[in-house]
Amino acid sequence: MTAPGGAVAAPGAAHAAQPLVTIAVVPEGTSPDDLGSLRGSAVGLLNPGLGDVPADQTWLDVSQGSRAFDSSYDTPLNELAISAEKAIPWEKVRQRARRASPDLRPGLLATTLAAAGLETVIATGTDGPALMGVNRAGRLTPLQAGCAPEICPRALEIRSTTLSGATELARSRQKGQLLIVIESPPAGSGDQLSLAIAGPGFNGMLTSESTRTVGYVLTTDLAPTILDYFGIDTPKVMTGLPISSSGSAIDYEALDKLEGRYQQVGKRRGAALLLPILIWALLAGAASALSRGRLARVAVEFLALSVILLPATLLLTASFSPSLGVERALATLLPAVVACGLLRLLPGFAPLAVACAVTVGPYAIDMLAGSVLTPKAVVGPNPGLGARFYGIGNELESTLMILTSAGVGAALTAWGGGLDRRRAAAAFLFAGLAGTVIFAAGRFGADVGAAIIFPVAAVIAATFVLERPRLAWFGVIAALVALVLVAAGDALLGGESHFLRSIFDGSPGDSTGQVLAHRLEETASSFTRLSRLPVTLVALALIWFAWVRRDRIEEWLKPAPALRAGLIAAAVGSAVGALSNDSGALFIQVGVLYLGLLIGYVWAAGGHLTDS
Repeated sequence: MTAPGGAVAAPGAAHAAQPLVTIAVVPEGTSPDDLGSLRGSAVGLLNPGLGDVPADQTWLDVSQGSRAFDSSYDTPLNELAISAEKAIPWEKVRQRARRASPDLRPGLLATTLAAAGLETVIATGTDGPALMGVNRAGRLTPLQAGCAPEICPRALEIRSTTLSGATELARSRQKGQLLIVIESPPAGSGDQLSLAIAGPGFNGMLTSESTRTVGYVLTTDLAPTILDYFGIDTPKVMTGLPISSSGSAIDYEALDKLEGRYQQVGKRRGAALLLPILIWALLAGAASALSRGRLARVAVEFLALSVILLPATLLLTASFSPSLGVERALATLLPAVVACGLLRLLPGFAPLAVACAVTVGPYAIDMLAGSVLTPKAVVGPNPGLGARFYGIGNELESTLMILTSAGVGAALTAWGGGLDRRRAAAAFLFAGLAGTVIFAAGRFGADVGAAIIFPVAAVIAATFVLERPRLAWFGVIAALVALVLVAAGDALLGGESHFLRSIFDGSPGDSTGQVLAHRLEETASSFTRLSRLPVTLVALALIWFAWVRRDRIEEWLKPAPALRAGLIAAAVGSAVGALSNDSGALFIQVGVLYLGLLIGYVWAAGGHLTDS
């Protein structure tokens, strides 16, 4: 094994300066400012889990270096008991984790250390935090009273203490040793935790490649950090990455704002998304009814453009994190004002093309800039939930693909009358290629699903523009090629999207087929989840209605063949996304919303005010 500092040490060799790594858990309510007083420490926030997980799950996530959504577990942890030497009932814990995800290995950290001849001990008074040191068999090694480090060497020691106790640990820490201080999580709140690390190379604000956010790391990053300290390779099933630090001064105000915004993101989705759409729908309906249909066309165009522009507005508000009232007002008023301006200044399908570009463009720019704003956007990947901290999430993956396809089709319809079919097809292919690189590559959008749906949509659109729909199956080849190229790009450029490990590397004991089978199971479960079932059923009913009225819809689309190709591509891309993504129902819901509005815009812009 490789000892800290790069020196080679024999497994089991005694270390006079043991413990080399200490994890100290301090009481709930300890702030980053409090931990900043620890000598020689870097400070940040720690995400406790995926969803509102209980405290014991947070500690288990540390022990396994990976985690799953709270909704993935079929049984709670409230019956888990921790004795001095064992967690009980451990076999149920392992089975519970296995059912949630094939990559979860509770106790993997201690077992990996033991395989390298390094001992993990649990100091008295640890209770739940002791789970960080449990091994794969559920065993704990308690610290014997009066057993000094020189007598009982240990590589990792886990203890609960007070803030003053942590201060003393930092003061007495020997050169080269690592001290990790974690705030104890409140019961099942999902609030971010305070974290400090003192040791070689740590100074300023904590960060990791898991989040690419200065001042923010994950529970799953702790195990890889400890293993990296000892020079031990991180097991493939550990999804976390070693923590580092920025070296800059600790900005406590920035940490406070970051924590506040992450808490807002998940809580504001309904208010900032559904409320504006409801208000616009009511306004459009009222205008149409009161004018006895004379304003129906404009009302539908207004509604479609407003909904398309909403994600762009929420990216704007992410830049200054306003109060709920201000964000709600901006989300309602700004898209409506811009939509009215576009309809006033531009004819036909030009407003639709501009609206799609205004939404897709800023998100693409933000991805290339390192996704500075998207994780803070209400429609973003929801970092407050613990799901993603950079790049795009499933909502944006679906939305941006649809708007890219429709936007190119609308632009070709509005301004591309002089282009031949080949050049129109090339426009779709170029947009699909750009979307794949920007939204799928690990260095940018880091969304593997985008490497599937963007190429599929681009090829489908190109074949329909060329009036050769039988070549649409080339979309499958394009998606496979894109997946390989994205994986190669991630490997060469160091992009971290967990793509290589989850698909190509697989997991010990799990074939790639088993990993894919698990993802398909998650896709199926998304359609039966009770919280989403009513909306999903409504979306499926609307799909059936559109199929029944497909001849009428086809009549509306015929005058705009490029836009027709874009909408067909968006529909196919949404269907493929629903089948290949672990949030399949979400793709159906988003697809029905936007495609319904886009078809309505085509009807309105084309002047089709006939009776239904």
